[in-house]
Amino acid sequence: MGRSEVLVRCVPGAPGDARTALERSGLDVRLGSGTGPYGDSRYVCRVEGLPAGDACTGHRDGAPFWKVWRTGVDPVAWRESATQGGPGSVPVCAGGLVGFGHGPKASQMTVTPEQVVTTPGWLPPRC
Repeated sequence: MGRSEVLVRCVPGAPGDARTALERSGLDVRLGSGTGPYGDSRYVCRVEGLPAGDACTGHRDGAPFWKVWRTGVDPVAWRESATQGGPGSVPVCAGGLVGFGHGPKASQMTVTPEQVVTTPGWLPPRC
């Protein structure tokens, strides 16, 4: 069974991509060794031990996976990453915000960007 809490971490500097940001977050991250849902050979398999029981040897079609979200402007809101290379191909620059959600479709984030970044007037940087 999964957990429903939201974990927020800050990563100093410009991590470059979403997978690197997640790896530098201090969370326990296990990368897969097979082929991920987007042909990513080092896909994100587990975060903080979830999902338990996954051998991390490759993604199966139709199986839940870690979906990457980033913020966009007008309005400031989460957008699907929509990349074909997995989290390693999602750019993240200094001051940016990236999220990971897990589930069969991971169709929405459970918090808004404003709940994560509480600086008044914050806007996602362009990188």
